[in-house]
Amino acid sequence: MKDIFPPLSGPAWYGPYPENLVEFRGKLFFAANFEDGRRELWTSDGTPAGTGPLKQFPPLSGPIFSSSLTQLTPVGTRLFFVVNDETHGSELWVSDGTTGGTRLVKDIAPGQADSGAYNLKAVGGTLLFFRYVSATTTTPARNELWRSDGTDAGTVRVKDLGPDASLIFSQAIVGNTLFFALSDAAHGSELWKSDGTEAGTRLIKDIVPGPDSSNPFSLRAVGQHVFFTAAEASHGTELWRTDGTEAGTTLVADLIPGPDSSFPQLLAPIGGGLYLTTMDTANRSMRLYKLKNDTAGVQVKFVAPLPNSSIDPDTSLTITSSTVANGKLFLALTLQGMGPAPLDTQLWVSDGTNAGTKMLHHPLSLSDEFGSTLYTLDDRVLFSGRDDVNGLEPWVSDGTENGTRLLKDIAPGTASSFPRDFTRVGSKVFFVANDAVHGNELWLLPLVNALDGADTSVQP
Repeated sequence: MKDIFPPLSGPAWYGPYPENLVEFRGKLFFAANFEDGRRELWTSDGTPAGTGPLKQFPPLSGPIFSSSLTQLTPVGTRLFFVVNDETHGSELWVSDGTTGGTRLVKDIAPGQADSGAYNLKAVGGTLLFFRYVSATTTTPARNELWRSDGTDAGTVRVKDLGPDASLIFSQAIVGNTLFFALSDAAHGSELWKSDGTEAGTRLIKDIVPGPDSSNPFSLRAVGQHVFFTAAEASHGTELWRTDGTEAGTTLVADLIPGPDSSFPQLLAPIGGGLYLTTMDTANRSMRLYKLKNDTAGVQVKFVAPLPNSSIDPDTSLTITSSTVANGKLFLALTLQGMGPAPLDTQLWVSDGTNAGTKMLHHPLSLSDEFGSTLYTLDDRVLFSGRDDVNGLEPWVSDGTENGTRLLKDIAPGTASSFPRDFTRVGSKVFFVANDAVHGNELWLLPLVNALDGADTSVQP
């Protein structure tokens, strides 16, 4: 769309680039954080003339930690973000999409002190966020939950979560309720929820009573329930489900009966269920399952093995990304050796049957620092893939081998453009790529006739 940043030396995915791409009010909004310290909120309508800064924050004087503009979070007609300025420190800001309507919400930590706002989430029509409060000579560090409607008066603390509490970054939203894992001294790491009120912010169940932890993780919303993994002595790490009540928080599948763990990895939700995998240590492979959740209860059905293609006994498999398109599961399956970089990364698809579970393409990214993106686009997925001729470039797949193909060789030859951050806005898809000339910049994929086989539709 526009050459925003000067090219820098170093790996092609490094350096300043458009960050935090989000759709808001029919346009793209993103953060531009420059090497010289400028922070800017940008917007684009898909044309070079319509791509430019909405609000500019000049460089700060002196070294100040966390000075980037970050955490763009649309909530209805408001776009929230966090940025540090000379007068207020790092605080919560909001925009209505205009320069005049972009303003500080509240100076939570008065003066140049930082508010510590992080983990912004749109829950219903309200913003919920956490605030880290640093320790002082007289008080320990603590975490707080806050909410905001975009006004000073409507930005208030919901609950003090206590000294030395820490947030675990695995969360899910069901309706107007945020489910999250929190660790504190009294309960260890357990499952919590909040509806944005103090009374409605509480521990759901202390699965492992006392200060020991069940370590809830991999939270996935399915209908009115949240599925997650948790560990306790009788069953190991297995599959759990909650409806937000203590009584309704239960183990639902012990895939390896007894105290041994199956270590399920929860993947993308689909319809009234989700996919998950477990490790098959005997074969150094994985097992794919499909879970159905309805009034009859939870049913878990084995779908297919995900085989390890290497004979090396020191290799293992992990899933780095998954999404659902047109009723099919797409996943990035990584073959890991002893080194940090993967030996192979494969794109797989499954329709929920053994026969319909197959590898579509490989390799995807073979870097230990840059992972391939899978992005649902209607009945297809966009992803970053490579072949024998081209480096890592934007690809598309409809779940068939014939429908899995390169869109455009942005960085010519075997060089890679490292496409990422695909974001749809109406009939356009924006993403970030490096053509080896301009550095990491904003690119556009128009959807009208864009996926019919011609690569000229992908525009800088």
